[in-house]
Amino acid sequence: MKYEVDSYILEYNEKTKQYFIYFKDSVNNECKLEIKKEVFDTYMKSKKEYKKIQNQYDRHEEHSEQSDISLYKKSYINKVSLEDMVIEKINNSALRKIVKEVPEPHNHRLEMYFFEDMTIKEIASKENKNERTIRYSISKGISEIAKKIKKI
Repeated sequence: MKYEVDSYILEYNEKTKQYFIYFKDSVNNECKLEIKKEVFDTYMKSKKEYKKIQNQYDRHEEHSEQSDISLYKKSYINKVSLEDMVIEKINNSALRKIVKEVPEPHNHRLEMYFFEDMTIKEIASKENKNERTIRYSISKGISEIAKKIKKI
């Protein structure tokens, strides 16, 4: 059974009932030493204690200095009302409907830009097009949407 700890590997050979430690010396040669069971147990116990302390720190200690303002922002929960969520859904579905009415390829690019949160660079890369072409297509599509909304 082998246990890798830091830059050491501890091993217990069940067949021979021997304990070993493997490590690399200062000239990067691999070394193997037989150690006593007590040394092996002590090292493993110290590692478990260290891990316990590390876990306690990770779970219960704050890891960065924070101001009162940043702590307040963390504690403040921005609640969205059900009505606002419904209105947003309706607006999104209406916008999707209008985007589908925009001519190709503008509508497809608008879908990626608005609803899939892709950047102009990502869209250009995906379509193997120039960023300038994509930017023009999206602005053209937005103009089409604006015209359709004005009619409503």
